[in-house]
Amino acid sequence: MTLPMLMENYKKKEIPIRMKKFYSTIETALQLAIMDNGDMQYWTYPIEQNDAESTSAFVNKYIFPYLTGIRQCDAGDRKCEQFATILYGGAGNDRMPVYIFLDGSCFGLVAGDSGTSGAQLHITYDYNCMGKPNEYDKDLFAFYLKAKPDGEKQYKFIAGNFPVLNANTRDDLLNLCKRHSEDHLHGVCSALIQYDGWEIRDDYPWW
Repeated sequence: MTLPMLMENYKKKEIPIRMKKFYSTIETALQLAIMDNGDMQYWTYPIEQNDAESTSAFVNKYIFPYLTGIRQCDAGDRKCEQFATILYGGAGNDRMPVYIFLDGSCFGLVAGDSGTSGAQLHITYDYNCMGKPNEYDKDLFAFYLKAKPDGEKQYKFIAGNFPVLNANTRDDLLNLCKRHSEDHLHGVCSALIQYDGWEIRDDYPWW
């Protein structure tokens, strides 16, 4: 087996491990934040999609205090601006906050349909933060948080984005993954990886 093949096989195993760790870390942080701050429907959410100040305020109150081994990358740092440009999809968003773990992965968060009584929040996770290829579903993956959903839980946190909520089978998720260049499907293959037990299988479209 050649060195490039060995590296590819390593990444196929390493990426899902980090994704699972990230998912569990954020899920635990949310549960702890609920204990301290009450039901999510009463939290203060960022309303403007790319408002760095309100996004930082949300993360600093409800997520950051419950994480360890992480730092916020300041917008004034040129390297952090490069991180933000990749995570938030354009040079106009280079002032948005980026959160970096000790293992070299990072994430950013933007509001979707947010208000005083609930929110949709979109999280982009980069398992190697600035390492190549900086492409969705190869090293950039989407996660989705919906506060106050229908049902018993007061929130829903999933891998993927809101279109996967209507996916009922693995074939549904695989089809969405194959269409990842469409609107709202960037990074959505994380849902397929989660469905497969945090594993990148042989039929994964982008490997």
